[in-house]
Amino acid sequence: MAIPEEIEFLYRVLSAIRHNLKDFVLVGGFASYLYQFHERTKPIDLSPLLTYDIDLASAERISVRGGKSVHQSLSEIGLEEEFTGNCRPPLVKYFPKDRKPSMYVEFLTPLRGSEIKRGRPDTTQNIQSDLSAQKLRFLDLLLKNPWEINTFFIPALNKYRKLVVKIPHPGMFIMQKILISERRTGKSRPKDFAYIYQTLSYLREDLEVIAKEYKMLIDNPEWKKWYKKFIRLSREIFGTSQGDGPIGASEILVQTTPEMIFAVVNRFIDSCPKI
Repeated sequence: MAIPEEIEFLYRVLSAIRHNLKDFVLVGGFASYLYQFHERTKPIDLSPLLTYDIDLASAERISVRGGKSVHQSLSEIGLEEEFTGNCRPPLVKYFPKDRKPSMYVEFLTPLRGSEIKRGRPDTTQNIQSDLSAQKLRFLDLLLKNPWEINTFFIPALNKYRKLVVKIPHPGMFIMQKILISERRTGKSRPKDFAYIYQTLSYLREDLEVIAKEYKMLIDNPEWKKWYKKFIRLSREIFGTSQGDGPIGASEILVQTTPEMIFAVVNRFIDSCPKI
């Protein structure tokens, strides 16, 4: 069985940083892809949507484990860092040296408080002495009660060393995608809507249960404000079959229709409790 290059690259990265896997949650498009291998999900008749970036989120500074930093571990498998922006520390992404495959790894951490500190944008922070992470609003949600995936249950990877990777609780994944939608532009916005539909489709037999778990997950006043905004935006984006969400997602997932997407997402939103 041929391994898609995206999955092979993902496994190379996860294996390289295996000593630190417990410190990270794999977020973004790869999380949506991996939900299909969780015990609470069901297969769907849909070609899974993949991505070319690996987003790894951590709550704060992380320890050096196994005698090597994350930067050193990625360098050992042939990845090189590329810096962008004028912030300090700089934004960094890790690419294969020959850009094959055309993928990259980046690190994220929550932005708490003001986006401006001491007169400058609070954009990045070091999570290890030689590794910086971009600070993003709402990222805290993705670190709350994450699920775990064992790579043994991924058919393309079950001959390799078993790894356990954390992915966001799907309710929090959906909520964060909706909350950041106001800032997303270009193809990123409809692609996020497609990830929402893909994730909920895998969980279609468990949607009501997942939705009710917000009562446990949303446990502080600030998050309650975010949750109310999430419900409002969800209804604006997915409230009709001709809304931005169903139309945008169906343009990405060509096997679907806006009506299919509207039905699944609204079944989930209608199940969300009042908090």
